[in-house]
Amino acid sequence: MHGFLKNPNLRIMAETKIELGNCYLEIDDQGIVELHIYPDVTLEPDDIHKIFDTIHTELPDARKLMVTAGNKATLNPEARELASSQDITDQIVADAIVTEHYSHQMSSNFFVRYNQPYRPTKLFKTIEEAKKWLNEVDN
Repeated sequence: MHGFLKNPNLRIMAETKIELGNCYLEIDDQGIVELHIYPDVTLEPDDIHKIFDTIHTELPDARKLMVTAGNKATLNPEARELASSQDITDQIVADAIVTEHYSHQMSSNFFVRYNQPYRPTKLFKTIEEAKKWLNEVDN
């Protein structure tokens, strides 16, 4: 895991997480960035910029993103549009969204169908399924 961190000062903290306010990032030993959105949070474009700027600067070798969200967490329309655009990052090559709650299944389905992310994006019911798929995606 340590090989993925650019800033050595973050190494100790990032063994568990990189705190970003409304969410946090972790990276597993296979280089998958895990974005965990806190419950009852609505992410806005500033949050999306902060997430991808942090991935870009602190985890420059990361290529795959897995998203989990607490109950009633969501992205506002502008944040969904930004998150699905190629403008936000060309570093991440695939997204896996874990939808543990029915409301997440509905909003994630809408995100994929309406916003049509430029990179491969799939929905999963479990973290294990999501990681398995991400590990099969080519960098």
